[in-house]
Amino acid sequence: MESRLVGFCIIVAGLGIISAATGFAAEVTRVKASDVYIESDSCNYPSNPALTLGIVAAIFAIVTRIYITVTYGGSSCCRNDPNSNPISKFLYALSWVASIIAVVLLLAAAGINNEAGGQFDSYGYVTCYVVKPGIYALGAVLALLSAIFGIAAYVTLILPTLNTTSSPTASSSDPEKGSNVLPS
Repeated sequence: MESRLVGFCIIVAGLGIISAATGFAAEVTRVKASDVYIESDSCNYPSNPALTLGIVAAIFAIVTRIYITVTYGGSSCCRNDPNSNPISKFLYALSWVASIIAVVLLLAAAGINNEAGGQFDSYGYVTCYVVKPGIYALGAVLALLSAIFGIAAYVTLILPTLNTTSSPTASSSDPEKGSNVLPS
């Protein structure tokens, strides 16, 4: 049982770190306003890896979410499992919320990063869209937090069962617990 817990923690931490690392890499390589140039009333964006990195980060966040959900037991936060407790359910729900927001931010930023064209504002100037600083990074942090909350939820679900199954039984020769042997 303990090896299963360690394996779960290693896999989820690895997936979360990969998601966060690619999200931070997308933040560093995102298109900045100074990189975009306007040609014949349309915005031309340079080619860069931020789009791919943002999508990869979102995919790893989704894979992390699926692995946590399958390992945790599907919808065990909502059913009456004798091993579940309110803290585990709360952490599991936080993990869900963090991963949903992370995926939305990462995919939205990736979509804006690859936006072609532009829009005319009220003064007749072309407005080009770029990802605001910190959006990819926020998605990366939330993807990592989702993994951390998922690990914490699983640990708080599993640890009470580990403690009850691995606790030693009381010895009948223990003087504190009552003994069948008379002292000499």
